[in-house]
Amino acid sequence: MSKYTVYNASEWNLDRLGPYLSDVVHEMSRLADRFPGDVTTAALFQEFLSGKKTLWLILEGDKFVSIGMSTIRTVDATGQRIFTLCDLAGRDVQKYKRELCEAVEAFAAQNGCHVTAVEGREGWKPLLAEFGYKPYAVLYRKIAAKD
Repeated sequence: MSKYTVYNASEWNLDRLGPYLSDVVHEMSRLADRFPGDVTTAALFQEFLSGKKTLWLILEGDKFVSIGMSTIRTVDATGQRIFTLCDLAGRDVQKYKRELCEAVEAFAAQNGCHVTAVEGREGWKPLLAEFGYKPYAVLYRKIAAKD
């Protein structure tokens, strides 16, 4: 039996989420610090509060470990629904990787998503390959020099 559990915290009321809020905000802040051109702590928290993103909590017993955030989008042209795990912050992903994949894939299936995707850095490739994920597209960026 695993000691790690992945919860869809978007289904929780604030009383249940309360003990973890400072950890959640801390990890959102770490994401904002790592990707300052893409997100802010306030924007991530608002996306969760507004229902735009689902908040996942990974706990070891009752102890906070990590957060994840996901979205579901529908492709206008085909109606295909795509679940995307778009943010993950915390520690010990190697220890709960199976539980995380099982939880998000079950959620995707329950929500009519035939595609489950993960947005992440290149270092995720070996971990995701273990669960049948393959690279699908590459995102190229060029950041203009600031004046």
